Amino acid sequence: MSRAGLSRYGIMPPTVVREPARDVDGIPICAECGHPVPKTKGSQRIAKPDLVNVRLAVAFDELVTFGWECDRHPYPIVMPLRIHGEGGNGFVDGWRGVEVRFSDGHVRHVATPEREVSERVE
Repeated sequence: MSRAGLSRYGIMPPTVVREPARDVDGIPICAECGHPVPKTKGSQRIAKPDLVNVRLAVAFDELVTFGWECDRHPYPIVMPLRIHGEGGNGFVDGWRGVEVRFSDGHVRHVATPEREVSERVE
């Protein structure tokens, strides 16, 4: 399903942020509809992220993260790869963890490029 209609008018709904899900074979699927999304793994954008840190929340109207996306809905759905802590333990150098409130209300760390944070906040 295309979201191009809304963007023509400068309207973009907030991104629905969900915990990544996998099917019985371990293939990443959309947490909303169950559609396989393994080919979408990479950098994704979260529009209007619900960031826990107030300084970050003011600085970001869009957050780059790493994970999967499902474009089969009239609104964007991103499933960020879970990382552990602000330092992004176990993730690629140059990325750090920021706390985002997911659509289910839980707060989790997601990866974002370190330079994006340092350029806007620090």
